[in-house]
Amino acid sequence: MRPAWRWPVTQPTKSSLLNVLPLKQRMKIPRQHMLEQCAEERAHNFTEVNLGYSEELAQQEALRCLECAKPACTNDCPVGVKVKDFVALIVAGDYLGAAAKIREDNVLPAITGRVCPQEDHCEGGCLMGKKVQPLGIGYLERFVADYEQRHLDISNLPKAAPTGKKVAIVGSGPSGLTAAGDLVQKGHQVHVFEALHTPGGVLVYGIPEFRLPKQIIREQIDYMRAMGVEFETNVVVGRTVTIDELMNEEGYDAVFIGTARDCRSSWAFPANI
Repeated sequence: MRPAWRWPVTQPTKSSLLNVLPLKQRMKIPRQHMLEQCAEERAHNFTEVNLGYSEELAQQEALRCLECAKPACTNDCPVGVKVKDFVALIVAGDYLGAAAKIREDNVLPAITGRVCPQEDHCEGGCLMGKKVQPLGIGYLERFVADYEQRHLDISNLPKAAPTGKKVAIVGSGPSGLTAAGDLVQKGHQVHVFEALHTPGGVLVYGIPEFRLPKQIIREQIDYMRAMGVEFETNVVVGRTVTIDELMNEEGYDAVFIGTARDCRSSWAFPANI
């Protein structure tokens, strides 16, 4: 059987990951506030409000992690990101390694670091939240993703050994992109079909620029292209091409349908629902 392929991650020695602060001292460090545009400025533009962490703020926030033996933050994350591990890599100063660690489970860290409701998931499960503000997991995820974007050359990303399987993804919204990223990391050939002219789905058409800049979405999709995912826009599966044609004529082994619901359509429901 082919061994499971994992995204390569820098693995510092255990001692280099050690947070030397006692637990009581970590609890005394306040949660680091993310810099943001002042109200007077953002009232006159549509650019992103939050400005992200500096390295200094990220280091200070990462030091707060209690490094729980059974991290509830990972259990409460819908995709199971290994929070304790990537935060430890931030403490060690290995920001690219931290980004790679996140990408083992989440291929869209710059997006989820901005719009995922962490307070209901990973941060909601953080033990620090029982007494003080929880660890800023979303802020740290965004920091390492943005650092990776600035410093990593994606022109020669490692690729998994090909399995010979082809998978079609219908829809390039969050579920389609997530499925595509997970499948390409397993070595499958992945082709994403998008009905509109720009991939991204609700990320592009449903979230305002000041919350999630379109440039961030484009960068994450470019990263997926570098991983080997193919994108094709202006294809309405069911009209331009059918699923039967994809399976029987174009040689796809599986089709993932992640179309969600077109907000332009109307559904009729009984008035008493």
